[in-house]
Amino acid sequence: MSEGELKDRNSEGTLRTQHQMDLNQWKINRVLVKPDVALDRMFKFTRAEVEHIFQNLDAEKVQKAKGGQDVRVKMVDFDTGTEHELLLRKVRHGDVYGFKLGWLTHFVVRMRLKVGEGIGMFVDQNSSKFYFSTLSRAER
Repeated sequence: MSEGELKDRNSEGTLRTQHQMDLNQWKINRVLVKPDVALDRMFKFTRAEVEHIFQNLDAEKVQKAKGGQDVRVKMVDFDTGTEHELLLRKVRHGDVYGFKLGWLTHFVVRMRLKVGEGIGMFVDQNSSKFYFSTLSRAER
């Protein structure tokens, strides 16, 4: 993914790329449910989503995460062109992983995400960065 792809804006000034039109690009693709946006919860990934993350994140970060250490990752918001730091964390019991620090502040609150809205994410193998987009909005 080239940085040049992030520079195209639509008539409303919102960043858009051809990747947003291809839902297959968004390997982590879901409609938000209450635990995803709850202020006291972490955003948890499914096993398939974790597999995608670990296949594309650099090996050092994967080993740290599997070992139970918190891992700082960058996430680029396709909709605004901003970059944010989040904390990828393993839940204490089992092989469950999710975002703890950063998800609520940088995405749920800032973007005013709600239950029923569709989001997409993927990890770019070259940069080990996550990319995020709001794919559909709930009626407001």
